[in-house]
Amino acid sequence: MHKPVLRFNGDGHFRILMVSDFHIGNPEKLRQANKPDHNAKLIDGLYALIKETKPDFVMVGGDQCLDVETEKEAQDLFGKIMNPVIENKIPWAAVFGNHDNEVGLSVKDEEKVYEKMPYCLNKTDCESLSGAGNFCLNIMSNSSDKTAFNLFALDSHREITDFIDEFDLRKGTKLILPEHFNDGQTGATADFEQVMWYYNKSKEFEMRQGKKIPALIFMHIPLPEYLHIVRNPEECGAIGSKRETLGCCELNFGLLAACLQRGDVKGIFFGHEHLCDIQGEYCGITMAQDCALGYNMSCHDDLRGGRVIDIFESGEIQTHAVKLIDIMGIKAMRRPDYFEGGCKYYIRKL
Repeated sequence: MHKPVLRFNGDGHFRILMVSDFHIGNPEKLRQANKPDHNAKLIDGLYALIKETKPDFVMVGGDQCLDVETEKEAQDLFGKIMNPVIENKIPWAAVFGNHDNEVGLSVKDEEKVYEKMPYCLNKTDCESLSGAGNFCLNIMSNSSDKTAFNLFALDSHREITDFIDEFDLRKGTKLILPEHFNDGQTGATADFEQVMWYYNKSKEFEMRQGKKIPALIFMHIPLPEYLHIVRNPEECGAIGSKRETLGCCELNFGLLAACLQRGDVKGIFFGHEHLCDIQGEYCGITMAQDCALGYNMSCHDDLRGGRVIDIFESGEIQTHAVKLIDIMGIKAMRRPDYFEGGCKYYIRKL
């Protein structure tokens, strides 16, 4: 299947729309349980975001949650959800979230489904890496076939407790202690081998082109250092909303330190929390979440949406959250007769 090439526009601009946390589930099971199937609203919302933002590329940020048993079912269901992207012939890719490891196919099998879908750029860059959906996409210069920007995708896995088996630790090892570093949540993160893969891949590009290639990283669960932005809003120029606890990993595998040492990463973007869209800058790297787009789980009507990331061939980036309610009005609400959200937990209005 022909794969589209990512390339900067004539004005040196490239726009990414990031959307996360679809939580699609299984439409048939929802109907049998007499629960509403909100996939129609999810699709309408994705159409609205695309029309409003006009992206060159769409990144799906994890927790698609395709609760189906076969690759054919997964392709049919996700093809239906992604139709607004595919119909508009927009290249796209996806990373996996913690709940993708808990329902339906294994993430490795689901990755195979994505790789076969129209306009999807998912690939497997290194078979030996843990998880699935670890890859690097290149955005080409407008004026040549040289790489001008890299997009790294990393699997942040399921939960920190899974590392007990992976690292052959003693059963019952407490990875989350009463006096925790972060917020004491069970979130996992990209492991050391994935960090080294990014580091070496970054060095390869520099050696090949004689200069560092600016980059972004996409993953589902936020890095521990993201909490510096959330807890120090003035110092980090933070804007946005935080209406729930952040699920960062208590173990730190050094991804941010690797990015700082390489000096190429301009931004790291996450999904995971449905009620947080904080963005800010720490050590010169922008970090941000995009809230959620789905309707089958917790989300506030005034936060549901995505995130636009504008990148420039000069190496600069800009980002802002985009909300469905600002585009669609009352149609964006889960229930038009009942407004969910509106908590006054804003750090600074966007």
